[in-house]
Amino acid sequence: MSLLIVGCGFLGEQVAAIAANAGLSLALTTRSAERAATLAARFGPTVSTINFETDDAAARLAEAAPDASHALVLLTPSACLDATGQPAPLRRVMQGLAALPRLSRAVLSSSTAVYGERHGQTVTADSRCAPVGAREQRLALIEDHWLTVPTQRVVRLAGLYGPGRIVGATGLRQGQPVDGSPDAWLNLIHVSDAAGLLLRCLYADAARVELGADGMPVRRGIYYGWLAAQLGLRPPVFSGAPAARGGASRRCDPGPTIARTAWRPMFRDFRAGLTAAGLPARR
Repeated sequence: MSLLIVGCGFLGEQVAAIAANAGLSLALTTRSAERAATLAARFGPTVSTINFETDDAAARLAEAAPDASHALVLLTPSACLDATGQPAPLRRVMQGLAALPRLSRAVLSSSTAVYGERHGQTVTADSRCAPVGAREQRLALIEDHWLTVPTQRVVRLAGLYGPGRIVGATGLRQGQPVDGSPDAWLNLIHVSDAAGLLLRCLYADAARVELGADGMPVRRGIYYGWLAAQLGLRPPVFSGAPAARGGASRRCDPGPTIARTAWRPMFRDFRAGLTAAGLPARR
């Protein structure tokens, strides 16, 4: 089997490593020539530099992976939309995928932000979207276009973290107040668990939309307080200002997704995941 990963960044590199270890043939794309060189050094020569804002992107994508049987699209939301807010880059991705004769399934990585503010209520993959803010509405627009193709799937992921990326650590180290409410719920998933779910949804009997989270939502105040203590920093101060992202309160339950796909997160909560991610010891 041949796997195409479109937009091979933090998450994509983790997926590629798992897939390569499983013996899958890989084709990777990235927008950055520098990153393409890094990926090629690790995974081999089948790395293409493609900018989906250009008119030839669809043709270049089709040429990059003519034998792909499965595809993951891990582009950031901004890379799926053009300067006017329309999904022209995403359409080019879809056109390129449509030209692949052996492609049987493609999965798009999205975000649980599309569920909107739920005031602490629980959401699953089967819950309706309720986007309010501009970012959430853009995500919903991207999903709507993607799901016009029956063989395509969406996986909505909670906040990603892992080696080299710890949610909120930079701001705490810089002494910045934390926006949002300390009582709001935070949902997280380790990057290796997210990668495993994406691969499972490519091959398992997944629904058109699935949800990836560790299933152990935590109050933001508890998370940031624990993280500050682990980093040897002062307890966090919450500014009371609305968070630009990640501040909505909802609890993400991956139960239906687990039941359908038989996927289970290896890291059952943020403490285990952050320890495995190499969280620095107390100073």
